[in-house]
Amino acid sequence: MKRIAYSVVGLFAVAPFGAHASSLPQMDPTWYGNQLLWLAVSFGLLYACVSLFIAPSIKAVLDTRENAISDAIAEAERAKHAAESTRSDTGNSSQTARAKAAETMAKALAENNAEAAQAIAKLDHDLARRADHAAAVLEDSVKKASAGIDEAAKSLAATMAAKLLANTPAEAAAPKLKLAKS
Repeated sequence: MKRIAYSVVGLFAVAPFGAHASSLPQMDPTWYGNQLLWLAVSFGLLYACVSLFIAPSIKAVLDTRENAISDAIAEAERAKHAAESTRSDTGNSSQTARAKAAETMAKALAENNAEAAQAIAKLDHDLARRADHAAAVLEDSVKKASAGIDEAAKSLAATMAAKLLANTPAEAAAPKLKLAKS
């Protein structure tokens, strides 16, 4: 390979030195072949370096980046689905908890109302019993007082009648008032 390259370079490297030696060599048509050869060699080497060393490393970096982005997007999708399922589970749990709380509150309210109704019924019964007892005691007291008043009224009437009929004072003083003791 080296021999071919040297021979090709040798063919174009020999150029006739003529009238244009004092002007710019890159503009001299005698050097066009040599310039084209080295242009092709330079671009070929540059292409080989880029394609063999630089491009694969850039491609590896881009592939790694693309894989990382794809993995991140897939992970984000999984997290999104997990968050949505968690949100729905939380919503369901919240609704279940609210329903249980409402049920517990209703049951407690019913129990409290039943206990309150029982307590009120017991108090009503106790108050009715006490009122009946008080009415009986009052009626008994009224009967005793009425009996004492009737007796005192009879005694007073007899005394007054005796005084009016002019009985002796000793007889008038004899009947005494008896008041009922209660």
